Amino acid sequence: MGMTMTSPMAIGRLLAASVLAVAASVPAWARQAQPSAPPPRPVVIQPTAAQQRFRQDVQQSQVRDQLRKSQVEHQLRQEAIERTRRPASSSSTANDAQVDKAQQAQDQLYQARQRDRVQRYSDALVPQPVPRATETAAPAHSSSNGGG
Repeated sequence: MGMTMTSPMAIGRLLAASVLAVAASVPAWARQAQPSAPPPRPVVIQPTAAQQRFRQDVQQSQVRDQLRKSQVEHQLRQEAIERTRRPASSSSTANDAQVDKAQQAQDQLYQARQRDRVQRYSDALVPQPVPRATETAAPAHSSSNGGG
């Protein structure tokens, strides 16, 4: 006759192991069942008037520097083009026509780049809209559209 595993001690161990396994899985299940908390709302920091003015001054200075640099580079290119002209004593009409076309193309490119720089500067000066906290927190109040 063999002894079976139904002794009270074996049953107690089996029951204790089952209870521990269930107890260990409950916290994980409870964490999954709870709704996740919404992410924190972003804090909108509005720049002061002094900070906005400083930003504009820096951008204005950068654009002025870019315009000056571009002007000097354009002037140097024009001088290089003029140096490629042949002396008046030789027949240089074909060469002069090519030089004139190159100079005209350089002028057009220079003017387009300058306009682009000025436009980017003026676009940067336009204040960016800042959402108000009341607009995002609650819907707008409805009012009658009738005048009088």
